[in-house]
Amino acid sequence: MAAALEKISDHLECNICQDRYEQPKILDCLHSFCEKCLEKYYTSRYGGEPKIPCPVCRRETVLPETLIQGLKTNFHLMGIVEEVSLQEKVSCSENAKAICEICDEKNEALHRCLECAQNVCPNCHKTHLRFSANSNHTVATLEDIRQGKVTVKKTSEDAPKCQKHKGEVRRFYCKTCEELICRDCTVVDHCKPDHCYIDSGEASFKYKETLKDVFTNFEKGIDGLQLRLFASSRAKQKLAQNITTTLETVQNRAAKMMDHVKSQEKKISDELKQLQEDRNRVYDEHDKTVNMMLKARQHSLLTSKEVTNTASDGDFLSLHPIICKELKSLKGQNPPQIDPKLSYLSFTKGQKIGNINLGTLEVQACKWEMCHEFRNQVRGAGDFTDITATQSGKMAVTDFSNNHVVICSTEGKHRENIGLNARPLAAAFVPNQNLLVVVEHNKCVTLYNTDEWAGFPVLTEPKGEDDKTQVDPQSVAVREDGTILVGDVKRMVWTEHRPIDGEILHTIPVKTPPTYLAVHDDADRVMVSGGITRKVDITDRKGNTLSTIKPTIHGKPVSSCRGVCCDRSGIYLAMRNEIGTGHIHHYDLDGRFLDCLVHQGLNDPRGMTFTSNGKLAVVEGNSVKVYHRV
Repeated sequence: MAAALEKISDHLECNICQDRYEQPKILDCLHSFCEKCLEKYYTSRYGGEPKIPCPVCRRETVLPETLIQGLKTNFHLMGIVEEVSLQEKVSCSENAKAICEICDEKNEALHRCLECAQNVCPNCHKTHLRFSANSNHTVATLEDIRQGKVTVKKTSEDAPKCQKHKGEVRRFYCKTCEELICRDCTVVDHCKPDHCYIDSGEASFKYKETLKDVFTNFEKGIDGLQLRLFASSRAKQKLAQNITTTLETVQNRAAKMMDHVKSQEKKISDELKQLQEDRNRVYDEHDKTVNMMLKARQHSLLTSKEVTNTASDGDFLSLHPIICKELKSLKGQNPPQIDPKLSYLSFTKGQKIGNINLGTLEVQACKWEMCHEFRNQVRGAGDFTDITATQSGKMAVTDFSNNHVVICSTEGKHRENIGLNARPLAAAFVPNQNLLVVVEHNKCVTLYNTDEWAGFPVLTEPKGEDDKTQVDPQSVAVREDGTILVGDVKRMVWTEHRPIDGEILHTIPVKTPPTYLAVHDDADRVMVSGGITRKVDITDRKGNTLSTIKPTIHGKPVSSCRGVCCDRSGIYLAMRNEIGTGHIHHYDLDGRFLDCLVHQGLNDPRGMTFTSNGKLAVVEGNSVKVYHRV
């Protein structure tokens, strides 16, 4: 009994005063609080406000005109508190003698009148019930009360009195006003047909039955929430495991990187030490020779001066030929020259150390949606082939059919058309130089100054080669330092050019025809999209293939790999089978598939680029489609 009472008592304490409820008032959220506690809470924090937030869950309850006092009293909770208090009182007297509270005989009480709230001895029990006023009182044995066989019932609950009509009991329930009413109320304030009322017993039964279905659905909802908590707990555990595993992987990767860096440091340090030893040896040999010459000259000069100043004429003339010969001999000796290059030393910081790339964390897979689409506005249908981001907020689109480069904003607002002498295939922008590199259908590459749109040609084969050398440049990309890469599908190379004058710096052979090119400077990678070869090679700056992407659509190899571009998150590749099946896939820098960004709405995707504000722009036919992360 004591354990049961203790368990129940935990739910009968006001969350404000932490004591047993006294005149509990119930809020809309079904939390109850002592009337005095709620009054103090409301007055101190929200005095004058029409609503009161629940101190526990913060849900708001609209107050009636009489504020806290007008809130409904939780009589049911009051009855439970009273019953538990009685059971506690009786339970405490289980090992002690209960004294009758009616007579002065100090007889042991075996009963209790629930209406009078008094313990009663056997003699008073008989007398108590003889009075007509007490004939309806409930008198129970203390043992029955201890065992919970008797329930304390509040009179106000069984027969609530009407506050408006004295002596009347509220036996009806007004469905319109949702409140208990008395017989007089049905005539005065709640008369039909404006009000609908039924017997309170009938209303209680009806609403209890209605709530049973609500309870069932609510229990299902609770089960669902518990399942969500369980799933969340499992996911949290999985996250903790993944964090541990990933952290260990990162730490191991970092340790390998540090080992590699230390190895590079030791190698360079050893080279510097050896260089210092070798050059110091040269300096030492030089100093040794010069010191010997210095001592010889100092000695000869000192001796010659002494003979000249102190020797007799005969002795001087005797030694004069020797002195002249020695001085002439020493004067004719040239001191060794030190190589000024021996002291030169310079260290150029590399962009990368080895092939180290610690990697970046991605917490959430990004979803891409099309935010803009705009079409060619010049005569004819147009045929867009490539696109590149230029100055902030602008793009350049190559229009093959109309011999134009179309300059527009990232939202598609047309700026200008730049007429060309030949049909453009591909384009790339050199930011620091304000140059637009255009690969043209006549197998020429031209550099255009975007301030004046004056162009000059770029040679894609070294000087001195036969003029009959067959070339077919089709793609172009630009490194961060401005170096221009031109892909030649005929010679199976990309050529690297200086942006100032277009001079060739390097010619790099490749294994896949460079139909489209892209550069990732941070990872020191070049992506070579091979068109109908249906693959993309990821190479280093020397053209060595590091990995190969062979994309598929619905499990089948694509018929053509198209435009490719990069950002910090990896590689983005456009592809298609037949017309109308265009996709854009996302890969990491090792060529592993990550996600399909676009799988519908693309007919014939070609070149694509990232705009200055991080959007992905793709050309197809006579339109440009722009996608953004959501």
